[in-house]
Amino acid sequence: MPKIENTTGMPINLIIDELKSDDIRKRIHSVKNLDLIASTIGPERTKNELIPFIQELLDDDDEVLIELVESLSKNFIELVGGQAQVLLPTFEALCKVEDASVREKAANQLKKCFTLLPDQKKIEELSMGIIKRLNDSDYYLAKNAVVILVPAIINQVSQNNQNDLINIILKISQDQIPQVRKFSSMYFQDLVKHFPIVNETLIQNTLNSFIKDEQDFIRMYIVDALIASSKTAFFQKQQTFVLNMFKQLAEDQSWRVRYYFCDKLADIGDSVGKDSYRKNFQNYHLKFLQDSEPEMKSIAALKIEKVSSFMDSEEIMNKLIPLLKSIQQDQNPFVRNSLASSVLSLSPIIGKKNSSEQILPIFLTLLKDQDSEVRITLFKKLSLITSVLGVDSLSQSVIPALTELAQDKNWRIRASTIEVLSFFARAIGPEFLSDKVLKLLIDWLGDKVYAVRQTAIQQTALLIQILGIPWADRNLLTKIWGFQSIQNYLQRLTVLFTITQIASSLNNDYILKTILPLLQQMSKDSVANIRSNVCKTSILLAKEKGGNVVEPLKKVLQSLCDDQDAEVKYQAKSALESL
Repeated sequence: MPKIENTTGMPINLIIDELKSDDIRKRIHSVKNLDLIASTIGPERTKNELIPFIQELLDDDDEVLIELVESLSKNFIELVGGQAQVLLPTFEALCKVEDASVREKAANQLKKCFTLLPDQKKIEELSMGIIKRLNDSDYYLAKNAVVILVPAIINQVSQNNQNDLINIILKISQDQIPQVRKFSSMYFQDLVKHFPIVNETLIQNTLNSFIKDEQDFIRMYIVDALIASSKTAFFQKQQTFVLNMFKQLAEDQSWRVRYYFCDKLADIGDSVGKDSYRKNFQNYHLKFLQDSEPEMKSIAALKIEKVSSFMDSEEIMNKLIPLLKSIQQDQNPFVRNSLASSVLSLSPIIGKKNSSEQILPIFLTLLKDQDSEVRITLFKKLSLITSVLGVDSLSQSVIPALTELAQDKNWRIRASTIEVLSFFARAIGPEFLSDKVLKLLIDWLGDKVYAVRQTAIQQTALLIQILGIPWADRNLLTKIWGFQSIQNYLQRLTVLFTITQIASSLNNDYILKTILPLLQQMSKDSVANIRSNVCKTSILLAKEKGGNVVEPLKKVLQSLCDDQDAEVKYQAKSALESL
């Protein structure tokens, strides 16, 4: 049994007592540490005392039950000596609570417990009992667990019990409560994998029942069951039935069902094969790109990268790209953003000439999009087109877009834009980093938002790794060191953060010649936070670089040992003691 260390800082007796507390926060804290309690009291007391007490918690608030099922799902079977059947009543009770996540986790833990029972007879006896009790429960949501459990044990029980389970599933799929039918629809994919134990008649009748359901959230999950059935011998026997079912979903009146179908198109293509996909489903994807619902166009555009693998280059050129040109200026930014995330993936398929003529104009249009998220998404996919067309031809188009994004009001956009620099530096080299581009980086280093400054510092370190210290010293670092004289102390901090980030790239001579004078000067800064970071930077350099930089850096630290700020003084003395 695993021994768990008490890291709570509390005596174990107090943690146990908190299980009975009236304060929900204390009960949650105690429940989170059930494994610690069980490890401390041992398997026998856990089975005889702790588990019965846990049963009393099952009427507690949802917050407690969520933590309870999490704790019991970790390694609790080991903590009761591997006797999984001890936990079955608790997990069965948790399958009847209101919170859906608790029911699902409890049902999955029951599945795990079944696999650890000592023999086949015990598995059949206990699992059938639990399933029948949950199915007969007055609380209809308990049937959620039933549809999860049945696929897990149907191939481990007798023929009679298999028939009982099939009848249970059939009734649940026709239950008068829509939420129950939804559970059945969602998990039917797990059951069809057991064909031919689950016979053709059941599969066909259940799918026919689902597809006629008036609730679209029930119909949509049939897609998953059909995909699962396409990977079994059922598809060979009932191929026409399965393909017709797929087509009914693709043409469903509800856009949510069509959306879910489109989202699964790549999986459908993989399950039915390339030829069948092109014959039966390719035109649906093209149709979705023209749908009146923006959500449909968005998901269809998002799937271009995956489904284009089922198309040949001629079909892409003649059928797909003309539609993409029509949505590159769609009114909905989500549609354009989806297009930006996937359109460049066509370049490797259609080749350099066609990419230059067909994809590049779309790229340049999206590069000027009024929505900055669209442009950022496009930048993240740049490698797909540069690998075909080369970087040089695109760099002059990119710089104006970079400049505009660098000044975006949204700081997340500014931070995301910075990451493009290292891509171009690696692909093109220093030629790309003109004075105009480097000015953008300097502006980002002085940004008013901390996250932007930190991202810029990280990119500076990446550029130095790619292009080397000599290039950085000539073109970039001198400007950064100039931040030490700026009135805003946050920008002065950027100097120290940069030194810390690039320390591994610096040699000792550069540290003595350039960095040491900076630290000496900044150790006299009027802001204590600056002097504190001088301590941190000095100790980092001394430990990482060693050699002839240690003694000069010690002197910087010694000068701070008499600092007027107690925290700075403490840091300096601690740093010296560690050297």
